[in-house]
Amino acid sequence: MSSEVDPRKAQRAQAYFETGMDAANRRNFDYALQMIGDACKIIPTHLAYRKGLRATHRMKYDNDPSKVGMMARARAQTIRAQIKLAKSTGAWQRVLDTCEDAFLLNPWDVGTAMDAAEASLELNAPELAEWNLASVSEGAEENADYLWLRIRVFEALAKWDSAIRCAEQIREISPSDQEIIRKLNDLSAKLMMSRSGLAGTVKSTSAGEHTAPAAPGSEVRAESIGENRDPQPGPTSTVHKTREEQLLEHLEKSPEDIQSALELAEIFKADDRWKEADRTLRSVLNHWPKDDMLRQIYANTHLERMSRMLAKWDKHLVKNPDDAEARTKRAELIRKLDDFEITEFERRVTSNPADAESQFRLGSALARAERWEQAIAAFQKARNDAAWKVRALMAAGECFEKDGSHRLAERSYSDALKSVTAEDVAMSNELHYRLGTLAERMGKLQEAEEHYNEVAANDFGYKDVARRLRDIQTRI
Repeated sequence: MSSEVDPRKAQRAQAYFETGMDAANRRNFDYALQMIGDACKIIPTHLAYRKGLRATHRMKYDNDPSKVGMMARARAQTIRAQIKLAKSTGAWQRVLDTCEDAFLLNPWDVGTAMDAAEASLELNAPELAEWNLASVSEGAEENADYLWLRIRVFEALAKWDSAIRCAEQIREISPSDQEIIRKLNDLSAKLMMSRSGLAGTVKSTSAGEHTAPAAPGSEVRAESIGENRDPQPGPTSTVHKTREEQLLEHLEKSPEDIQSALELAEIFKADDRWKEADRTLRSVLNHWPKDDMLRQIYANTHLERMSRMLAKWDKHLVKNPDDAEARTKRAELIRKLDDFEITEFERRVTSNPADAESQFRLGSALARAERWEQAIAAFQKARNDAAWKVRALMAAGECFEKDGSHRLAERSYSDALKSVTAEDVAMSNELHYRLGTLAERMGKLQEAEEHYNEVAANDFGYKDVARRLRDIQTRI
């Protein structure tokens, strides 16, 4: 679709995008979203532009889904109704645009990502659909509707192996579902045909409501999808390789090729194969150990992989709380994650001491390792950046508190409270609560009561603040 755009408009879109990403890096999020959004309006299915827009949405929440408030989720329901209406009329471009309004409120919403993916498919942008679904995969592993949609996307891209993996996940969820058994057989046949050179003769068959009928002209559009689709072999050709296979073969001959390694890693990530993405990037990094940007991409991938592994252990332990071996493995993974983060973010702050985000993440890793003094030093450097000031002061206060320096903890929490905006009620509640518990331990019951009253005025059900107020009133 981007190839049909007037070159001057495409140039303007790229300028908007670059300006927006620069603003995002400077944490000027409103301007960044405006600029990147304008780029998306010019080229609606441009994958990089949509990725940049979503990344900026998430940066507004510090890449922390827990910071999406209940009010935001409630407001998103109104927008979701608008999306449903647009879908019912086949207005797929409006669906895609309205999804961005919903992502502004909750950039991790699985339902919105599914709507965006469906719209992308209808707009002949299966790569965009694939990324939309991959971006929320962590919260949708057992969602059968999500997995069915992934199958549709992988079919559009002729990624039969990936489609089969999704189908097998659905079968684990619903072992007696005859529809998924038929779909598995269908996908397996298509995979075998593609490998034997018969893919060009395979026609998509419907297996119920989850498989969309082919649209008029889809045969032509399918061929324009790009290199991710298996080429259709002629009668005398050999079996064609997928893009993944081409890259693997190329990297065997030229393992130092950064661009090919990055492309292959992105394919693996989109398919939730983080171990392979990690290994691919680590391999090329061995050839370019002084390339800071490559190292940062590898480190971010490695951290994401470990975080996903940790989330799986957490999920397992919720279902199996008595699994001692799992707890041991989880603890070992946390230790490795902390060690890697400390090493990586020490490297980044050495290179750029003004990098407040890296200072904060270094402090967080050091705090988890109970290296309080070093963690405090990192948080104190992070607080010099206004965007990180409140969180850094609160984190430093927690370290002071755990290290037994109650007065310094009190000062740090108080300084953080002075910088909290009136709109950030959640942060205000947490700081008042911490100051209250600290005052209690220091025997300052009246001061503690004042802090708890501030919390109760906003949210009487916050943690155990109601009980603490009752206890204090019996002791004063």
